[in-house]
Amino acid sequence: MKKVLVMGGNHFFGIKLVQVLLDHGHDVTILNRGNLDDGFGERVKRIKCDRHNYEQLNQAIDENFDIVFDQSCFDYDQAQIACEIFNGRVSKYIFTSSISAYNELGANIKEELFDPYTFKFSKKETMTSNYGEAKRQAEVSFFKHGKFPVTAVRFPIVLDAKDATERLQFHVNRIKNKEEIFFPNIEARMSFISADDAAKALYALALNDYEGPINVASSDPISLKDFVELIEKKTGEKIIKADNGDSHNQSPYGIPDDWYVDCSKLESLGIKTQSIKDYLPKMIEEIVNE
Repeated sequence: MKKVLVMGGNHFFGIKLVQVLLDHGHDVTILNRGNLDDGFGERVKRIKCDRHNYEQLNQAIDENFDIVFDQSCFDYDQAQIACEIFNGRVSKYIFTSSISAYNELGANIKEELFDPYTFKFSKKETMTSNYGEAKRQAEVSFFKHGKFPVTAVRFPIVLDAKDATERLQFHVNRIKNKEEIFFPNIEARMSFISADDAAKALYALALNDYEGPINVASSDPISLKDFVELIEKKTGEKIIKADNGDSHNQSPYGIPDDWYVDCSKLESLGIKTQSIKDYLPKMIEEIVNE
């Protein structure tokens, strides 16, 4: 049994990660502001604080952990605060980064396209000012200031029928309700991952000696055309394509070109993920039936 801290474990696939940890018998503590009910009752310990506030976080962390999963770090300063507080207090740190850390679209994007060990920047960004750049800077901060092994997990868009962003629901409901959707390039291929696989991969990486950035996505990308066809089959309706995009019909997944990652490093570690076509139809069906 390991002592594990999950920062941001009461939301989306953070909840699924906590469940995986509990299923494997680990001693789990969740740290967040306490605004959402995590649903785990007495099965977990809780620390309620604002992780952005150095003094609060420093006072809250009064023990050592085998693993810290950081689901809620979005910029350089947040990462630096975490490093200062957890240096000497953790054996392994798993940071949830993003493929938005790659500052350009592309096919078969490898980890080497963005090197946080050598990346230089002149202006700090935040989640709201520039999400991708802020994630890049957070990685830089962890690898610069962390005196513990760090794995930066670069996830693509995470899919789930209960996705709080409602991006998947947007597509299903608009096709179901015969409402237009605009795609800049419906032939573009994208990486995705299910929330369940995201949680399982985080756990597997925590038990692995791998350090550094790593791409974690479903085994194959999917074209937006094929993505739409899966929805059409489950809804019994055909997409109505808009000729121009606006604030109502623009697809949240609308990209002008391919955007998917190479996961050969993940596969070399023996960590496998599902094909999107194995899990997406079930998610679509759940949304349709709500």
